[in-house]
Amino acid sequence: MSTRITESVYKWLINAQFFLFPGICIHCRKPGSRHHDLCDACLLQLPLVEHPCTVCGLPLPTSNLAASLCGSCMVRPPGFCRSVIPFQYQPPVSSLIAGFKYRNKLVNGRVLGEQLASHLAWQYQDSALPSAIIPVPLHKARIRQRGYNQALEIARTLSRCLNIAISRDTVSRARNTIQQTGLTARARKRNLRRAFTINSDIQFEANTTVAIVDDVVTTGVTVSELASVLLKAGASQVHVWAIARTLA
Repeated sequence: MSTRITESVYKWLINAQFFLFPGICIHCRKPGSRHHDLCDACLLQLPLVEHPCTVCGLPLPTSNLAASLCGSCMVRPPGFCRSVIPFQYQPPVSSLIAGFKYRNKLVNGRVLGEQLASHLAWQYQDSALPSAIIPVPLHKARIRQRGYNQALEIARTLSRCLNIAISRDTVSRARNTIQQTGLTARARKRNLRRAFTINSDIQFEANTTVAIVDDVVTTGVTVSELASVLLKAGASQVHVWAIARTLA
């Protein structure tokens, strides 16, 4: 059977599947839109970050739409050089992430990961994707408590959609840090000092760009700390990919 015929049969089967068994929207529980467990109405409710800084992902002033960097990133650039974070951490994104992260609703992570993958494909249409995905690691004690690493689950979806390898053993969590929620930016930085360690066997090839994956970026301290460790290990550039960005 030719490739063209095989693709046609596959598309027909996919269409038949969603006609007979439509997805269920993870937010409103009504039938989802085609190929997604998210309906069109709820998709439109996902709050986008409008005109973000290309480095930290925070929205830039509407008075200067020509700018691409915020003042903070110009003065004190973080370890990473690019971020793609499509959504604001506001309802319904915040509630969907909470269900995914704390109530074992893994389907939420898959659906939001697919939305992130679509956004990434658009953002990188004129540039090369990073060669590897590195999910922000959790300490073993935290994984035993939660049962999974939410960043790794998002990375699995991105790997499948974008055909990029996941590098699971590049870096590990050396210390079981306390929860970052509720900490000030200074306390977060102190909490994460020397929290990550690189596998001694890891050697990045020249000009290697990697992407850190997480669910939410709040102050950027976690991804900055991890990016610094990766750069010291020889990575050429570090990008940050996440589902949502807190704006306050």
